[in-house]
Amino acid sequence: MSIDILTKAFHQVDWRRLEQVHEAAAAALPVLAEPAELGRLWDRMEEDEQLAASAEAFNTFQKFVLQDDPETGVRLRLHIFGDHMVEEAHNHRASFSSLILRGSYRHVLYGNVEDIWGDENRPAQAPDPRFIQEQLTGSSYTLDNAFVHAVYANPGTISLVIQGPRDRSSFRIYDFVEGTTRTRVGGSNAKEAQEPGERKIGRAELGTVRLKLAELGLLT
Repeated sequence: MSIDILTKAFHQVDWRRLEQVHEAAAAALPVLAEPAELGRLWDRMEEDEQLAASAEAFNTFQKFVLQDDPETGVRLRLHIFGDHMVEEAHNHRASFSSLILRGSYRHVLYGNVEDIWGDENRPAQAPDPRFIQEQLTGSSYTLDNAFVHAVYANPGTISLVIQGPRDRSSFRIYDFVEGTTRTRVGGSNAKEAQEPGERKIGRAELGTVRLKLAELGLLT
């Protein structure tokens, strides 16, 4: 069972120790990404009212929560990137590991959010890149929630993500075009859409997405 794979891989992992997280993800993600396993995860998500309701579309990608363990805070998510690209840098509420299943993206790293921007009440400045890499199909990485990064994905790029417990109530986003910064809170604390193009994905669309993933050979 997919849940057992996650539980076995992460039951003793300290999410403050990224080397432990990365090793556990390296063992779990390729297994969970097998087409038969991913298909089972997807179908289970569609049958679960809460998981299905968590499916969302944003201005650059679609997010599907395939597993959410309230006891450990570990989530398994599938991200499907579209053809709309924004020039933004951001950190996260939780640390995570990602495996690229299809496509690629340019990954730009900037540094720790507190070191770059300081307190949330201070105006943010455009950060300077410290590391740039092309993430190709089959590549993986693990990122701490404090680290600011930017992702410029090629259309149709798909990734499988294991997210840890949420350590932050919010995260910051810097818009390079506008030169502005904004703060985003967790979805459960938001009273309305926080981003342009943000919307819930309905059940009919879930079925359409599943057919697309099956055509790509990513699930059965």
